[in-house]
Amino acid sequence: MDPFLGDPFAVGRDLHVVPTYWPVPNAGILPMNAFLLHAAEPVLVDTGAGILGDDFVDAVASVLPLERLRWIWLTHEDRDHTGSLLRLLELAPQARLISNFFAVGRMLPETPIPLDRLHVVNAGDRVHVGDRELTAIRPPLFDSPATTGFLDAATGTLVASDCFGGPLPSLEEATAHSTMGLDPEVVAQGQLAWASVDMPWVTSVDEQVFARDLDAVRRMQPTTVLSSHLPPVIGRTEELLQTMRRAPRAEPVPGPTQAELEALLATFEPGAA
Repeated sequence: MDPFLGDPFAVGRDLHVVPTYWPVPNAGILPMNAFLLHAAEPVLVDTGAGILGDDFVDAVASVLPLERLRWIWLTHEDRDHTGSLLRLLELAPQARLISNFFAVGRMLPETPIPLDRLHVVNAGDRVHVGDRELTAIRPPLFDSPATTGFLDAATGTLVASDCFGGPLPSLEEATAHSTMGLDPEVVAQGQLAWASVDMPWVTSVDEQVFARDLDAVRRMQPTTVLSSHLPPVIGRTEELLQTMRRAPRAEPVPGPTQAELEALLATFEPGAA
């Protein structure tokens, strides 16, 4: 059940998605996206899963020569976001890493990040990237306390990291270039399942407090929402927020059992496991 890399695709004039897809048993296909923002000082958001190796680096380079890359915005330290980080820092000598300091601290010492190339951000901080400012935000849902997305007010684009993500039933749905043609309830069910599994604390929160966090996103008025784990959402922000209002009441999705693991292993070719 290894991930596979899709072809980068454009969203508007300033952005490319570098997509990966991961089959999840009994759930569907989970997108795992990185993003390349074509600001005057180009910004790569996250660096793929480590298993992708040079294929991910080549996909980024097919969209932008790596010597032109100026920033790598790491939304958090999970392995599906950091896989090619050190390799890209090596190949893109002008690039600096933007991250929450706590995220970097959780990666050290296993990942020897050059701290002299680190630009620390916290929610509310602004980073100037040549022709625009990116405002750091903490999304309403997160699976790492260090999660830091951003709002690009110049284009109305909100990078939400794992928030709003969810597996989709089919490869065709997961590889869509936006959610526009997808069944809204199918998307919503995937999002609610993902929230209860990846951010299970949401089922214990005060709903009014959580609603205020969602209102903060509403006030940003994003026109495009980029989740690491969903096709781009264009012009449907309110739909996302209404779905997430349901998350505190979502039924927790049970995790895979030992019996299901053994059934899965039985489908593998000898030696493939």
